[in-house]
Amino acid sequence: MTLEATLAELKERHGFSDGSIALLQDKGAGLRPEQFEDDLDRLSQALSAEDKSFLARRRGRSWMDRMLDEGDSPEMTSGRYAKYTDGFEEISSEQALVQGRFKLAIEYMISLGDLVGGKQAEFMPRPFDEGEKERLRSIYQSFYTKDYVAFKLLEGWTNHDVVAANTWLTIRAQQLGLDDQLVRKVAHFALTSADIDTNVMGELCMKAVGKMTRSLGKLVGLLEKKAKDYAKITCIAETHGQPAQLTTLGHMYGNLAEQIRLHATPLLGKKKLVLDGKMAGAIGTNVDFKAAFPKVDPRPMYKDLVERVCGLEYVELGNDQDCSNAAFAQVLDTLANIGSVVQKTAMDTWLYASHKVIGKKRKRGESGSSAMPQKANPWKAEGAEALQEVFSSMVVPIKKMVIAYREQGDLRRSIAKREVYHPLMLWTISVERLVEEMENYVPNVVGIEQAIYQVGPQIASSALQNYLRGRGVADAYDRVKDVVGQHWVKPVHVERLIKTFQREGGLSEADAEYALSMIEAMADTLDAGRKLEAYEDRPEKKGEVVLEMAKMNRDTRRRASLLGTAVRDTYRMAERAQHTITQLERYAS
Repeated sequence: MTLEATLAELKERHGFSDGSIALLQDKGAGLRPEQFEDDLDRLSQALSAEDKSFLARRRGRSWMDRMLDEGDSPEMTSGRYAKYTDGFEEISSEQALVQGRFKLAIEYMISLGDLVGGKQAEFMPRPFDEGEKERLRSIYQSFYTKDYVAFKLLEGWTNHDVVAANTWLTIRAQQLGLDDQLVRKVAHFALTSADIDTNVMGELCMKAVGKMTRSLGKLVGLLEKKAKDYAKITCIAETHGQPAQLTTLGHMYGNLAEQIRLHATPLLGKKKLVLDGKMAGAIGTNVDFKAAFPKVDPRPMYKDLVERVCGLEYVELGNDQDCSNAAFAQVLDTLANIGSVVQKTAMDTWLYASHKVIGKKRKRGESGSSAMPQKANPWKAEGAEALQEVFSSMVVPIKKMVIAYREQGDLRRSIAKREVYHPLMLWTISVERLVEEMENYVPNVVGIEQAIYQVGPQIASSALQNYLRGRGVADAYDRVKDVVGQHWVKPVHVERLIKTFQREGGLSEADAEYALSMIEAMADTLDAGRKLEAYEDRPEKKGEVVLEMAKMNRDTRRRASLLGTAVRDTYRMAERAQHTITQLERYAS
């Protein structure tokens, strides 16, 4: 197509004015005549495409195309694990950023018109009327794939993304019947690029936080459920990798939920934690606006735009080219701290599975190892642990770049914020996969009770020696230590010591009976264990014994002297977990 034909098509078919054509030339389109013809021809092709949003484009792809796209993805967040990052296309993609720029730039023009239109008549004779506002807003509300292509072509000519966005919205406004010269004059008036990008990126980042808190809420909800369901399943707690004391499985899950709550405190306050936003010009002095209109105070307008349009916290002081990013850094720190508890939860799932405290349910056809048929590996928990480690290593330099920049600003902040979505997606994948892994595990009561019988007298020794000392046996710690410090301790060994204390007169008969009950409570599955071996070839009898063992395991009254506040505190932590979930849900809305 000739240059004349292309210009005619842009004017007649796409409604370009002479002013729009001149604007394209001013922005670098066609520095050479032959290039101008090619540039405009490509723009015309883009504008001839059907009106389609990016969401409609994605949904229109077949299941096979989507599967092939994932296989062709250069990295896992949009490839193998794309199902966990569904929706991030509207958050972390370039097109989402461009649409956000259009929205804020247009809302700024509308607000600017309301502020000075008619009052500064030589600049803007009147504010935009309601019909004009509606047409302007339609530019970002109906943001099509063709708009993005046009923007990208313009970016190639201008070598500046924000300038390209402002150029295209000016042309789009002209297509919709607005005065192109007026829009060109007021678009991006007295702003710097960071006045747009700081707020748009902040809004998108808050949406990403919403995705993450939705995933975190699932994990806390699962921990809460397991805490309540297993509140009376007794098991061994370990410290330093060694059996320590008796607890409940529910208490261990409740502890994890409570630890997440404590580290998530900045997100759980009465007021939502939101990122900072600013409009203050190139170095925070607002000199460009004040030079044009010395008697007009734009700060109420800025506050409204930052808070109403972008949902951020307007910050007036401490700004230069960007805002302080203090809330941004706090969010990253909070997510890293929560991530450490997620990492611990993944590690503990791995350890509890290896210690036979929990067992994995299997689906028919599922394999845990390509070589070892007996394996049911906690591989999603292992992956979750690794992803949290990667996340924490990535966010440290990002946080540093947005805080420790040179003088009044440089591009490192912008590019660091663009990259933050990748570790945020890794964090989300980690939590989602951990939830999937944990849902596959149930308590292994047989394994728990066998372990309790093996080391029961030893893990009862802490409570026992304190009980004895409380009854006046001064040397109880050392004498109990001499007995339970052996590699293999039977219940009878400790029972003999208790009876020795009684014979020596240091312990009453009633106190001795209570002390003996502590040890008996740890040995009450001995007979059940023998029956399991005896009924090896009788599955129905074996099942009955397992049920009997489970019933004894849940009898926390019998083991109450060794459980302390475990059961009571579990329900308290589960109740707090529900509040955590409620507070996190605010970010996902």
